[in-house]
Amino acid sequence: MTTVAISTQLHNPSGDIYALRLLRDAGFEIKLISNKRFSQGNASDEEEIDILQGAAAVLAAGERYTKNVIESLPDLRVIARLGVGFDKVDLEAANANNVLLTITPNANHEAVAEHTIALIMSVAKSIVMGDKAVRDGKWPTESLRPIRGSSLGIIGLGRIGQDVAYRALAMKMNVIAAEPHPNMEFILQNNIQLADLDTLLQESDFVSLNCALSNKTRGLIDRKKLALMKPGAILINTARGGLVVEKDLVEALASGHIAGAGLDVFEIEPPGKDNLLYTMNNVVMSPHMAGNDTLSVENMRNEAAQFVIDLFNGNWPDDAIVNKELKNIWTW
Repeated sequence: MTTVAISTQLHNPSGDIYALRLLRDAGFEIKLISNKRFSQGNASDEEEIDILQGAAAVLAAGERYTKNVIESLPDLRVIARLGVGFDKVDLEAANANNVLLTITPNANHEAVAEHTIALIMSVAKSIVMGDKAVRDGKWPTESLRPIRGSSLGIIGLGRIGQDVAYRALAMKMNVIAAEPHPNMEFILQNNIQLADLDTLLQESDFVSLNCALSNKTRGLIDRKKLALMKPGAILINTARGGLVVEKDLVEALASGHIAGAGLDVFEIEPPGKDNLLYTMNNVVMSPHMAGNDTLSVENMRNEAAQFVIDLFNGNWPDDAIVNKELKNIWTW
């Protein structure tokens, strides 16, 4: 029987999980993985290889798929990532070993957009500091930042970026976007200003990172780019921590050039105890949870499971497949 491995991080044992029923009804054997180090990406290659041995497909959470791991799993045919990021998978190794990589493009973009807006509001309205002050018996009266009439620069106008734009426009924000492959119909219909990255940084009161992490975008927001931002601007990152040079952000925040930041992702996750971001009152942090509300997790599980079933049955879910170049040579 063909085995699909699933981290228990993606499985609620108290409920009937539709994705598991889908896979079982399609004839797959389910291997539930309870190793927390594995699901958080902290297991060694050797641990991962031992855990995944014999699996033909995996519904992947936060674990890493290095060259060594992929080459050591001869039965592996599909890595079905929950979410749209795939920077933890060595794509070159996947291609070389005829392993398909899928993402779930339709499942969690709204959840990430909601979290992006929540971070904008939390920083601009000093929600966390206000809560702490009231609990400490204080009653601060400083004026807060308005959202309406301000400019939001969105770096990356894919599904997530577009959903962020919809919500920002509803709050009467002006939206600027930097996107190498823009959907002009969406841009024109919503009166969005298309700009290069430097112009966006110079003109935006809030900047939201909603692009993928790649060799081209790693360290995208560094000291030079932060210096271009409006004095007093706020940076929001719900994409990938590697997009921002964290030490440069700390400097910009400490100097006051950047008024605040809302961060769901970090260069190292979880951040080390000595991370200076912990000491900054103008930073709101969350534990890489933007895409993981209950509805989006269910949708991601179901979508990933369906892609595994489709591929097993000889169907090609084109929108979900990252390494499309394998189409004519891949076999189960």
